[in-house]
Amino acid sequence: MHEVFRDRLGRTVRLTFDPADFLPAGHVLVVPFYRGRIVFTRHRERGIELPGGKVEPGETPLQAAVREAYEETGARLRSIALIGQYVVDDPDGGRLVKSIYRADVEALEPRPFTTDTEGPVLFDVLPVEVRDDPRFSPYMQDDVYPRLLEVLGLLGERRQA
Repeated sequence: MHEVFRDRLGRTVRLTFDPADFLPAGHVLVVPFYRGRIVFTRHRERGIELPGGKVEPGETPLQAAVREAYEETGARLRSIALIGQYVVDDPDGGRLVKSIYRADVEALEPRPFTTDTEGPVLFDVLPVEVRDDPRFSPYMQDDVYPRLLEVLGLLGERRQA
């Protein structure tokens, strides 16, 4: 079953957590956990967001998720699992398919900043209401993030262990 909503740009977003609905993905989003806290990254222009990006040629979405988590946060993953997917349809006919992974981080390694991101961001208190928070990327300000928190069982907890 898909959940359908519009993002801030008016594009249709279809979110699912049912593997039977998953499509081949060209993008990934990672929800990495380190010592009970979600590891975000700070994009130089957009602000705080979850790590993710494009699947490179010759790479699987799983490989892309592992690579993006490391490049953007220095996270060395212990485990990773595909948990969901969303599809963004542009009015002009374009489509973005993004697979969502939940990961456990073995270690956060210091890394030089990339051209786009400035490394890991961890909060003592889980940010829940980010829709109108200027610190957060517009990519975080739709219904995907709160639904992820709900599916991961984090909405009842404001503090991260």
